[in-house]
Amino acid sequence: MRQTINKALTFLAVGASLLAHSAECLLAQNSPQELSLHDALTSALAKRPELRAATQTEESAVQLRRQARIIPNPRLFYQSENLRPGADFTQDVDTFAYASQILEVSGRRGARIAVADSGIHGAQLALKQQQRIIELRVAQAYWDALRLQYLRMLAEQSVGYYREILDYHQKRFNEGKIAAVDLLRVRLEEIRAETSVDSSRLAEAQAKQRLAREMGLTAADNWKLSESFEELNPPKEPVSANNPQDERIEVKQAQQAIDAARANLMTQKAQGRPDIDALFGYKRTSGLDTMIAGFQVNLPIFDRNQGATASARSSVEASQSMLAAVRQQSASDLALARMSYDTWRRQVSERYLPLLDQAVDIANISRAAYREGGTDLLRLLDAERLRVDAQSSWVEALGNYHQSVLSLEYAEGLEP
Repeated sequence: MRQTINKALTFLAVGASLLAHSAECLLAQNSPQELSLHDALTSALAKRPELRAATQTEESAVQLRRQARIIPNPRLFYQSENLRPGADFTQDVDTFAYASQILEVSGRRGARIAVADSGIHGAQLALKQQQRIIELRVAQAYWDALRLQYLRMLAEQSVGYYREILDYHQKRFNEGKIAAVDLLRVRLEEIRAETSVDSSRLAEAQAKQRLAREMGLTAADNWKLSESFEELNPPKEPVSANNPQDERIEVKQAQQAIDAARANLMTQKAQGRPDIDALFGYKRTSGLDTMIAGFQVNLPIFDRNQGATASARSSVEASQSMLAAVRQQSASDLALARMSYDTWRRQVSERYLPLLDQAVDIANISRAAYREGGTDLLRLLDAERLRVDAQSSWVEALGNYHQSVLSLEYAEGLEP
């Protein structure tokens, strides 16, 4: 009997342990995971297929440079002359065996290498540009999702406030101290608050799904975005204080386009200059063994690749003009980004934040005064609406501030 009881107790203990472990696992699965901006950027850089494609393009350019450094292959010639029936091959037939090698004295090899180097630089800049765009879009999606997460939290707080008011009025209505129309007004405001919560949750879920897409994921997890939304983080300091817009990848790509055009001009000039085809070998004539040597060279009398050279020179000038245009556009983007940042920083700190503090104080005072009978229901509800509107406006302004910081850093060529 005692053994049976011990077995039963052991079985119950094991079962309780398994149930506790299962409950912990289920709770861990349902609990939100904190996601920082750094984590989101790391995921995007590791999982976005566009970056893998850009990396493979860079490797392709490296292999093209490897090919450009290779010198031309030599050529082997074997030739027999005076072949006829009955002839003695060793005495009557003339035999030639020689090899030739092109000597690229025109500078074509150096031009090929310069073009290949320019291709590698262009591929590297394309990779950085793709990475910078992905980082910007991830950061924008992150701060937008964080804004909507904050709005959802405020909406849930508003529901709590209205439920407290509703419970208070339900008790007063049951006691016969207020009219049914007043209770209906409070119920309507509470329903509006719950509807706002549902809309906020939907918008937050959609924003986090967009964030997951930018991170290279197919679906969003149960995330809690952990960056501080209320803190006014200033933008990073630019690398160059004089012309920070020159650090943008677009400007560097325009500069690389000039280098590529100059490398092409070097190639076209080299195409107009002849190379030397040197030959050396063996000749046997009438039983005598001799050596032969010589060279071949094209005479650049008519075709010196004049048209292609002039076209390449025009491409260099066009690339220089494009660089000037890109610099002008980048300077304009930087000026606009600074204007936007200064405006939203000033509005958040000097306008919306004081207004928010006043609205919250008014709402708290109105709730306390209403409980003491010092104000009516309509003034209480107006104060709550004012608080909600002030909080929403402050959150929208703060979200615009964070987006302006990202735009300013991008205009200065900085990473988020």
